[in-house]
Amino acid sequence: MRYDPAKIEKKWQVKWDKTKIYQAKFPSPKKKFYTLVEFPYPSGEGLHVGHVKGQTAVDIFARFKRMQGYNVLNPMGWDAFGLPAENFAIKNKKHPAGFTEQNIKTFKRQIQSFYPSFDWSREINTTDPNYYKWTQWIFLQLFNKGLAYEKEAPINWCPKDKTGLANEEVINGRCERCETPVEKKLMRQWFLKITAYADRLLSDLDSLDWPEHIKTSQRNWIGKSEGALLKFQVTSDKRQVAEVEVFTTRPDTLFGATYMVLAPEHPLLTNNKLQITNYKEVEDYIKKAGKKSEIERTTETKEKTGVELKGVKAVNPANKEEIPIFVADYVLASYGTGAIMAVPAHDERDFEFAKKFYLLVNQVVMPSRVDLSNPPQERKRDTLRNMILAILYDPRSKKYLTLKWKKLGWTAFVTGGVEDGEDHIKAAEREISEETGYTKVRFLRSLGATEAHFFAAHKNENRKSHAEHLLFELVGDSRANVSEEEKAQYEVTWLTLAELKAANLQHAEADIILEKLITGIDSYSGSGILINSGKFTGMESEKAKWEITNFVGGKRQTQYKLRDWLFSRQRYWGEPIPIVKCAKCGNVHVPEKELPLLLPNVKNYQPSGTGESPLADVKSWVNVRCPKCKGPAKRETNTMPQWAGSSWYFLRYTDAKNSKKLADPKNLKYFMPVDIYFGGAEHTTVHLLYSRFWNKALYDMGHIPFSEPYQRRVQHGLILGSDNRKMSKRWGNVINPDDVIKWYGADTMRTYIMFMGPYGDSIAWSTTAIEGISRFMRRIWALGEKTSKKTKPDEDTLRLAHQSIKKITDDIEQVSYHTAISQLMIFANHLGEKAVVPQDIWLTFLKLLAPFAPHIAEELWSQAKQKYSVHLSGWPSYDESLLFASEVELVVQVNGKVRGKIKVARGIDKENAEKQARADTKISKLLQSAPKRVIFVPDRLINFVA
Repeated sequence: MRYDPAKIEKKWQVKWDKTKIYQAKFPSPKKKFYTLVEFPYPSGEGLHVGHVKGQTAVDIFARFKRMQGYNVLNPMGWDAFGLPAENFAIKNKKHPAGFTEQNIKTFKRQIQSFYPSFDWSREINTTDPNYYKWTQWIFLQLFNKGLAYEKEAPINWCPKDKTGLANEEVINGRCERCETPVEKKLMRQWFLKITAYADRLLSDLDSLDWPEHIKTSQRNWIGKSEGALLKFQVTSDKRQVAEVEVFTTRPDTLFGATYMVLAPEHPLLTNNKLQITNYKEVEDYIKKAGKKSEIERTTETKEKTGVELKGVKAVNPANKEEIPIFVADYVLASYGTGAIMAVPAHDERDFEFAKKFYLLVNQVVMPSRVDLSNPPQERKRDTLRNMILAILYDPRSKKYLTLKWKKLGWTAFVTGGVEDGEDHIKAAEREISEETGYTKVRFLRSLGATEAHFFAAHKNENRKSHAEHLLFELVGDSRANVSEEEKAQYEVTWLTLAELKAANLQHAEADIILEKLITGIDSYSGSGILINSGKFTGMESEKAKWEITNFVGGKRQTQYKLRDWLFSRQRYWGEPIPIVKCAKCGNVHVPEKELPLLLPNVKNYQPSGTGESPLADVKSWVNVRCPKCKGPAKRETNTMPQWAGSSWYFLRYTDAKNSKKLADPKNLKYFMPVDIYFGGAEHTTVHLLYSRFWNKALYDMGHIPFSEPYQRRVQHGLILGSDNRKMSKRWGNVINPDDVIKWYGADTMRTYIMFMGPYGDSIAWSTTAIEGISRFMRRIWALGEKTSKKTKPDEDTLRLAHQSIKKITDDIEQVSYHTAISQLMIFANHLGEKAVVPQDIWLTFLKLLAPFAPHIAEELWSQAKQKYSVHLSGWPSYDESLLFASEVELVVQVNGKVRGKIKVARGIDKENAEKQARADTKISKLLQSAPKRVIFVPDRLINFVA
């Protein structure tokens, strides 16, 4: 009978729909397993193969766990509110509600065509009032706990979408959705206080089974910093006129603060409170900065800009020196205090700014290194030396001078001590002349100082050197005579920068020197020993942080990069915020009994662009009585962001039809947390962070019984077009799953997508490769025609079956689906070589195949006259004793040379292995006398040493 995927797949999809075998039961005596994939936004373009990848991946895991005996919850729903639907509706002059409903029907039909085992009885839709009633209810709980608040703030504003954006929705200074450059706009907005949970969002990552790069992304976004708050006086004509507080993670560098920077939004800059003499220039700069996004302002490649505040100075509290004050947009009002102490010697951004504006660079932390290639030796004299390290550069050849030590094999720069009466530059010029003869050199700049501890072999002593690194330029070739003693020790060699990197320079601090030469950035941001820091000179920097903080009257402080979540949108298609604004009572929440607060049906849902949502024009909806004082009031007209509905949807799946509660506590306790969550990289720092925050807040309020929602996270890679580009209508490389199923069938599509490569990798679609999977399905079909209950498996077949069970089980657990399918191919090819396939081996094969290709597995299971259904049969188990052959080939050596091979029982001991080897005629001839010793490697080798 010919393999007809269209006929077979339709047949079983109809039957599965009727029997509802994939519905999770509650209550249930079974142990639960909750599998989840991110629910899709139902766009007008329909399902794409990226959706298929995630939905097939979660389905394989769900089917696998179901066969292992778990009560599996594997739900699906629709993330249908938000900007994309509204923008499409505006463009096509269709109401978003009707457009969304039609899209959901299309998506559902497409998903069911390859039939992931979703429990459709729990289907949810974020635009359904029965669902968003509870989204609004959660908002009220946050509001009542002070975690939802309104304030006027500069927000990211998309001029095209005409709405505010959270920081997480701005990518490289552009709107995440439409890529329009984002502007700043001052507006009253709703925020959720996610910062109250920053510490727990950070610390609880340690308990989660997530890829480390996802945890790192969240840690970086939260951005915890331990530091100090320090106060600087602001003076005008030596009189104090204000005080500025700065937050710094490096109070140990305070003596190196040579200027101060205020963010353009800093309150001291408004209305010229400081009486700045060039305020017009400052004001113009502030206006320009206001048009840039935070990303644009802080990108590392951006040229530093700023304006000095003339007429005022700041006073460094450590050394009491006056330093200039600038306004610059690389400092943000939203982080720290909106002001920084700038230490150009120890911060790259500060260094670049100081270089541009010719500001003082004062090194106060000296790196301290032990030369591990030449470490100090015990019982050798220790000598402290004040030294120089001179780097001579020839601009014509673009090479650097080094000394090649003849006896010691070292490659090093010119080094030497500083003699009495010399400064570092004079000492360096003398050493260059004495050691190389070059006298025509010009000092360029200092690269800073380091401390190094090493054994000086040529002096037979340990040295701790404090060396100033000085860069010189060769300006003439004339050379003085070099002493014979110096010539005997080393020769001069000139090396390019690339050659220097490969030369293994004999300096403990070589990496620091090379980094500065390569980048031109002379700052050092690491730890070390303090210099130029008054009474703290010589102290280790970590200790000095808090000693200096106390010295200047500062205080320790923890800061976060994470900002509160901007929660309001000036659009129509979103959940109404259940707040009433009363002139007398302020913001008053809508009574819970009146939820859901329905989104009114309006004719005009075009964004106003004024900061008001289209709802503001619906007077009959806006004008209400205050729930508290019964006086005239108005509804909040902003709506919630798209992230609202997705921040708790995993909870609703546990009890999707409950009209009285978000979900019954019993259901939540049984099903939660999610055991494995499949999703995309684009949600690493937004959805995952927001939903963890809501979950923790609800837990603290006693509404749910667990703090973390997702135990394990699996991230998928993209499916690229066959041209290796991201799929796009623009490139004409989009693969429609409807077409693939029509050509090859759902099982072939599912298996191919999982076989493309590691699940987390982005891989290009290949028509040739999917043809190979199609042939594989046909080979499997043919195997079903030569099975027999009477035939017993041979040892090789039985062993391969148990090896396959073990490997495929382990691979599915690790979401290494491509290697699991590869093992299925090995198994199938082996069975294909047999004239008859034993029935019990065949049934094992079908069980292993079932999660990947559910339709063909079910059909062949049925043809084998088995009970319905293979997906409800038990997952096979393997026998450890059957994973390996009963016999092994033992290599026999005499005096280390291979003299033969013998078949022995697996696990044979040394004594019996020796007997069997000696019984071999060829070996016995070589062993006329007793060997001196016998070396035995179990199941591998026996070696007779004569």
